[in-house]
Amino acid sequence: MPPSVTADETPLRRKVMDAALELFDERTWDGTNVPEIAARAGVAVGSIYRYFANKQALGEAVFTEAKAAFADAVITEDVRKADPVTAIGLVWQHQVAFAITHPQAFSFLEHQVHGAYLRPQALEVVDRLNRDLVEILRQAQAIGAIRPGDPQVLLSMAFGAFVGVTKHSRASGVALGEYDLDGIGRAVMSLLGLKDPDSPEAVAS
Repeated sequence: MPPSVTADETPLRRKVMDAALELFDERTWDGTNVPEIAARAGVAVGSIYRYFANKQALGEAVFTEAKAAFADAVITEDVRKADPVTAIGLVWQHQVAFAITHPQAFSFLEHQVHGAYLRPQALEVVDRLNRDLVEILRQAQAIGAIRPGDPQVLLSMAFGAFVGVTKHSRASGVALGEYDLDGIGRAVMSLLGLKDPDSPEAVAS
């Protein structure tokens, strides 16, 4: 993962964060202990506590950094400037690219439950991304581009479908990039009620 910009960032802290992400992804947060993280990072256990009060604080830092990186990758300036239909397509492309480029981070974020160690303030980045995505869907509904209904439910349907594909990729050992991502994208757009621009119906209209 790209390092977060923090006042206390050092090469040692970066090693600990990267090792923690690897192990949290492999074994979950619950299944990982601090000595294992220290061993993976090649540092003394005491060095970890120079930066993180406990495993909860470390898990929270890893989650927040990964989620912020995902949010920044998905909601770019191009997305903010685009019309809602174009924005939906860009969001899809960006999340696929992130999942391919940062598979450990995406898996850790989306394939696990994090409630045990996240405090409310750590969830602000989650809420911000969610608000941005819901607003894009709401704007698309306003121009009749996607189906009516609760945009939060539509977002859950569409994103949940993609997460399901990434879980299948991980379980099967088939790299996500080897899937028919264009076809999957069209199926997800269909969930939203967005017409395939190459379909006979769309061409006729």
